[in-house]
Amino acid sequence: MTLLLNYRPVLRQPTGIGVYANAVLPALQDFSHVLIPGGEEGTPKQRLKRLLWTQYELPRLARLHHASLIFTPAPEGYLGQQATPQVVMVHDLRPVSHPDRSLQSLYFCNWVPPLLRRCFHVITNSQYTAREIQRYTALPDSRISVTPLGYDDQVFKPAPVSSASQERPYLLHVGQAYPHKNLFRLIEAFARLIASYPELRLVLVGKSHPKETPRLYRLVKELSLQHHVEFRSYIPYSELPALYQGALGFVYPSLWEGFGLPILEAMACGTPVLTSFGSGTEEVAGKAAVLVDPTSVASIVEGLFELMYTPLDTFRKLGLERAMSYSWAQVQISTASILSLSGLV
Repeated sequence: MTLLLNYRPVLRQPTGIGVYANAVLPALQDFSHVLIPGGEEGTPKQRLKRLLWTQYELPRLARLHHASLIFTPAPEGYLGQQATPQVVMVHDLRPVSHPDRSLQSLYFCNWVPPLLRRCFHVITNSQYTAREIQRYTALPDSRISVTPLGYDDQVFKPAPVSSASQERPYLLHVGQAYPHKNLFRLIEAFARLIASYPELRLVLVGKSHPKETPRLYRLVKELSLQHHVEFRSYIPYSELPALYQGALGFVYPSLWEGFGLPILEAMACGTPVLTSFGSGTEEVAGKAAVLVDPTSVASIVEGLFELMYTPLDTFRKLGLERAMSYSWAQVQISTASILSLSGLV
């Protein structure tokens, strides 16, 4: 029996989906398998072509390789008669619960719920997303498995030696500038912090967004924060630990997240975290972070001051203890076990 690993959704510059997919791959390669690699840049045109490929070419390849099961580390797959059963990983359903005018939302709203109903099994990363899946598909518990994400403890760890930084102190955010990341409110809240901490910077790391990023640049200019807010593009995986380690705090007041992997990575580096009540962010952070109402600038401001006032070791210790309960090794075991229990590989 052969497992077909559909890694086409894994981009050349991987974010959350790609990090998960690459982390579980070693365990999945223990099965008799065929790997379909990814490597696209993630443009809308490529996404559309990939979806057409998934509908017609993916089942053809499954037949060609006599695959007994298809695993895709993202909510992508073929509709129609399920000659070859599919298991997919759903990281979040934000484009369904909060749709916008984008190809992504169009796909998620029209394709993903029918796909999940047809899949043999669905894996997701939090109880919050599992409830969202059931809300939009009515799938029973027996067809959904929750497997929280992990982190590489050889990569994300506290700095070995503490030393005085020559850089101005900074707060850090990591993630593409989608509207749901709530960067507009974060910048507004940060502006109220500057009077008390004039040397402080806000470093925003991640791919730009065609509509949201210009809006954020305008806000920074209107608030005269050009010397305080720094936009950085995509940062390679190898450079992230140093950014986390050097930050006074990691700020992640997203409106909705399926999980919030950067929260875990920051905690593992010993960095205090501010994030949101509700969705997967609270589920990941537990009581080891400052939690705020992401819809309220005042709440974010209050949380930022708490983050700055609280002794570093307080949230550092809580975060490190919290991070220790997550690991990619456990994710590998859980994912391989789910596929094995299917009886198809």
